[in-house]
Amino acid sequence: MTVIETIQTRRSVRTYNGEPLQEAHVAQIKQFINQIEAPFGIKARIELISIKTSEKPIRLGTYGWIKGASDYLALVYEEAPFAETGAAYLFEQVLLFCTGLGLGTCWLGGSFSRSDFKKQLTLQPGERLRIVSPVGYAGDKKRFLEKYIVRADKNHASRKPFEELFFNENFENPLTTTAAGIYLKPLEMVRLAPSANNKQEWRVLVKDDMLHFYKKPYIRFDTIDIGIALCHFELTCRELGIAGYYESLTGYPDGEKLEYVTSWIRVNTQDAL
Repeated sequence: MTVIETIQTRRSVRTYNGEPLQEAHVAQIKQFINQIEAPFGIKARIELISIKTSEKPIRLGTYGWIKGASDYLALVYEEAPFAETGAAYLFEQVLLFCTGLGLGTCWLGGSFSRSDFKKQLTLQPGERLRIVSPVGYAGDKKRFLEKYIVRADKNHASRKPFEELFFNENFENPLTTTAAGIYLKPLEMVRLAPSANNKQEWRVLVKDDMLHFYKKPYIRFDTIDIGIALCHFELTCRELGIAGYYESLTGYPDGEKLEYVTSWIRVNTQDAL
């Protein structure tokens, strides 16, 4: 699958069939993890943990949110400015890769036992275990809890309209799909990015031939969610041959209830917006 197809395909999976990952999938995941680096110069790593690596299965608590998973991905990063955002970017890359392999995943940020997972990891001074995700083969039937979670959030599978998330020149002027030009598809993939409680609390301002990324601060997950959005945007740009890079600039102040995060600068601006 292409990056765009993978983003469009991926869904959170909470119920698994109990089978451990096949050796071929384990090898593919580990190879992919070893060949990618976290962006923005931050230090982060992803560990693949199996609950059936010994005769006695290890205990990994997910508080009933996950059923039947035998393998998990754990995100560890070294604390530093922008580290959480860069680590989330890295983690989403891996989850998208797993989706391309036909595997299920699910972001878990607060509904798992850190003490259980830390027993399976060696954390260095300054490192933090932040996110985990089951990875495996989806079960055939959804449990009652999973059905309830989906029903409880009426907007679970929905996304905010394009014009509510992206703006042209200022935050009073919504960006239309026509005016988005070559960035229409990358921004649409940002719109599809998963976020805590489907908040979608990131905004993009197109100005001065650049795209400026902002976020609405909220407890615990705002820096994670913007990292996922940045990942979707850049991976889609790469796939479409739109060259550029992220850089935090001066002169772009916070908006009303918004915090400036970073800007996308196109390498060749000849046919930019």
